[in-house]
Amino acid sequence: MTKFILVMYMCSMATGECPSNHIPGFSFTSHVDCVENGYRVAHNTFKALEEIEEFDRENNKIVVKFECQQIRIPEPIMPRIKPKIST
Repeated sequence: MTKFILVMYMCSMATGECPSNHIPGFSFTSHVDCVENGYRVAHNTFKALEEIEEFDRENNKIVVKFECQQIRIPEPIMPRIKPKIST
């Protein structure tokens, strides 16, 4: 089974660095679903930064980037059900 995990990065275009990343806990069954939600989460995160004084979005040229990392999840192994023996 394949899943896609959303990974967010907070970056400064002034320094060219992305000092932090965050996995918000979202997983998706398709790449398209992950990307669509990634844009939504990145936008909401960027807008929320205007309320935090220590993040000067303009002077630090803050951007929120994201990627959808594909991971493979092994299929669960189901134990065999033993037939009941009547006595």
